[in-house]
Amino acid sequence: MKILQDDLPLFPLNTVLFPQARLPLHIFEPRYREMIERCLQDDLAFGVLLIKEGVEVGGPAIPHAVGTIARIVDSARLEDGRYNIVTAGVTRFVLRESFERYAYLSGRIRLLADENVDLLRAEPAAEHAAQLFLKFVRTVQSIGETEPAPDDPSIELPKDPTMLSYVIGATLPISMRDKQGLLEAATTVARLRREATILERELELLRLVTEHNPAVRDLGSFSVN
Repeated sequence: MKILQDDLPLFPLNTVLFPQARLPLHIFEPRYREMIERCLQDDLAFGVLLIKEGVEVGGPAIPHAVGTIARIVDSARLEDGRYNIVTAGVTRFVLRESFERYAYLSGRIRLLADENVDLLRAEPAAEHAAQLFLKFVRTVQSIGETEPAPDDPSIELPKDPTMLSYVIGATLPISMRDKQGLLEAATTVARLRREATILERELELLRLVTEHNPAVRDLGSFSVN
């Protein structure tokens, strides 16, 4: 897979992709079909950016500056030229300059490598965020009457603090604006602490909802996958 840092194909979307996360996409617009055909032919990565202004389909869009490199891990071309693809987040990047050289947007970028985490500083934040996240998942599952046993092996979280922060960020049922804030966090510890604050807020909301309406069962399914 090649990452063209001077002319990276860009895909503005109404979603935030985190490193290590999977994102399935249905490609139907001619401009993005052209982009995906090029990426598949030349083994290129492309950049996923949350839209700040504009529209996802049929018009121009101004994206946020921080996004995630996506690689195509599976693809299927339909008879009419549309594509179904599955992508995986690789690493974060910042958009330095955008171009209109093709039917789709492209840009000059700088890759944002994950910092060398100080484990002595990161592990307490990671442990706290992980405990809150597991409590949140089990609370939601309990409301849906699917609570696992306390040692349920189906809930597995990464040991690495940075990967943990990405998993929590990708999984939390929060606004895209909040997810973008997590993606842009300068350090792993900052991201984990922000996630802990969000989880504490969401847990308190769940407590209030269930206290005032014990019969509530409409939160929907929740998966850490």
